[in-house]
This record gives sequence, C-alpha cells and structure tokens, in this order.
Amino acid sequence: MKTREARRKVLVRARMRCGADWGDVLIHNMSSRGLLATSETVCRPGTVIEIRRVHHIIVGRVVWQSGSYFGVRTQDPIDVDGVVSARPPALKPDATAGEMGADRRVAGRRRPSIGEREARSRRFSAAFQFAVLTIAIGSAALFVAHQVGNILSRPFAAIGAHLDGSASVAKGD
Repeated sequence: MKTREARRKVLVRARMRCGADWGDVLIHNMSSRGLLATSETVCRPGTVIEIRRVHHIIVGRVVWQSGSYFGVRTQDPIDVDGVVSARPPALKPDATAGEMGADRRVAGRRRPSIGEREARSRRFSAAFQFAVLTIAIGSAALFVAHQVGNILSRPFAAIGAHLDGSASVAKGD
C-alpha cells in the first residue's frame, strides 16, 4: 500500500466558496496535495470547492466529510509554507504553463492590468448603454408617430370626405 504524504499541522483561516456561497474555513492540516478543514458550510463528498488565502487560491474536491470536518484533494500542488505565511506564490500559475510549452499565441500576449480592464469595461458599458437607449428612444418615437397618425387620420378623413362631397355639388353632379 502506498504511504500517505506527511501532513503539516496548521491553523489557518481563509475564505471558501462551496457552490455559489462563500464562507469562512479553518484549515487544520495540509500536505502538497490535500488538506483537512472545518467550516459551518456543509461540504459533501464530490463537491468542488475554492479556498482563498491572501494571494493563494486552492481548488479541490471534497473526498470525505464528517460533521463540520472534511478532507480535500487539491487540483494543483499546494505551497504549504506560502499559504501559512500568506506570502505571494513563488511562481504564478501561468509561469509554469509557459515553461511546459503552452499555446504560443497566448504566451506572447501581455495580460492587461486591472485598471486597463476596468477602463475597457467602462467604455463597453457606456457604448452598450448608448445603443440600448438609442433603440428604446427610436422605438418610442416610432410608436408615438404611429399613434398621432392614427388619431389625426380620422378628422382629416372626415374633412376630406366633406370636401369631396361639396366639390361634387359645386360642379353640378
């Protein structure tokens, strides 16, 4: 039987997303591929969770649960020392993918900063809002024009019929 990797006892508070809900989690022990934690949120086996601690994001699947305790098998190796000390990761996740021959089209691109993404998002939302308002105002104008045309057509039709009748009388028909 394969021996289990040594666990490191810790008491680390973090935030956890289980489904769509976020809550607090307390990590009791960790290894490079898993952890033991407790939470008020019930995490059933098979549930995919995300744990965030400062700069670290841990994604894993709950493999067992007993009361508020549950065990997690992580998707990627955990930097245990970094999570405990809340230091930024030594390597960003994208750096390891680039070394392993990731897609060349993505490797050459610079990732936009948060400020650039925010500015782009604001420009897009302003353009989208302008387009929606233009369509709404144009539709309302067409509706009003149609209604005014319908309202005015009845009196003009009556006047036209009256004028047609008086013109035929004047000609002696």
